[in-house]
Amino acid sequence: MSYNQQIEFYKKRQFGEKLNATFVFIRENALPFFKIQLMIAGPILLLIAILLGTMVGDLNFDFQSGFTANDIISMLEVYGLSLLSTMVTTTVIPAVTYGYMVAYQESAPKDITVASVTKGFASRFFNILGFNILTYIVVIIASMFFILPGIYVAITLSLGAAIIVIESSNPIDAFSRSFKLISGKWWSTFGLILVMVIIGYIINLFFGIPRLIIMGLDAFTSFQEDGDINGLELMSGTSQAMNILFSLFETFGQILLYTLVYITVAFQYFNLVERKESRGLVSKIEQMDKGGSEDDENEDY
Repeated sequence: MSYNQQIEFYKKRQFGEKLNATFVFIRENALPFFKIQLMIAGPILLLIAILLGTMVGDLNFDFQSGFTANDIISMLEVYGLSLLSTMVTTTVIPAVTYGYMVAYQESAPKDITVASVTKGFASRFFNILGFNILTYIVVIIASMFFILPGIYVAITLSLGAAIIVIESSNPIDAFSRSFKLISGKWWSTFGLILVMVIIGYIINLFFGIPRLIIMGLDAFTSFQEDGDINGLELMSGTSQAMNILFSLFETFGQILLYTLVYITVAFQYFNLVERKESRGLVSKIEQMDKGGSEDDENEDY
């Protein structure tokens, strides 16, 4: 028997209502949702954060003699890992987030398990990954002509992960459906994402402050001891250890930031589907017809 969810997904919502629905959903599902998110996405993102923090800590530049070939290679390695981190983050977090929202339609928050969220996770993960790669390529090509086409495509395709998980779609179909759904509603989607990114970024800053303080204090101490910045190491051994420790704290902030954005995009997806296809209304009518049929059958006895 389906769970009678407190938050109606397929519903026409105004701008503020979609933001409100995001925070209502998080408040109602905070404990089980973030527990599952941390259990699945947390270890992966934490490992990448630790590796990235370690690599940044190992950088050692001599500003007087300039950059060496090894310095350039080290920076490229950090950049590559950062790119990988972004790719993994934008794949794992929406896969878990939307998997949870699908499970929410069938079960109460307290009954949602890791198994129910990870059902079909492998295909979902690789479909979103493929879609993200396709999106990056298209956005880069569009940005070559002018920055605005790149922004337009990026916002349009922001619905892709939700379509893939909720509709069990593939990357190609999700690509075309994103353009179909967002038609006429691009600006509202852009504004919605922009507002939530700003809110999420402000919240995420709180989780990143400890790392920034450690890096700043270490750099200042090194400058005071050496009297110049030649040969300055970005992090001492102690600071590097603390940096790794704070990675755990910052990983949660990163998950929270992306989660806010993806849930908001989901409510925009539900809003657009309802406006264009009336899926929620059709479902209610079918339920009413089903209930009426059952009443008629009971009257025969």
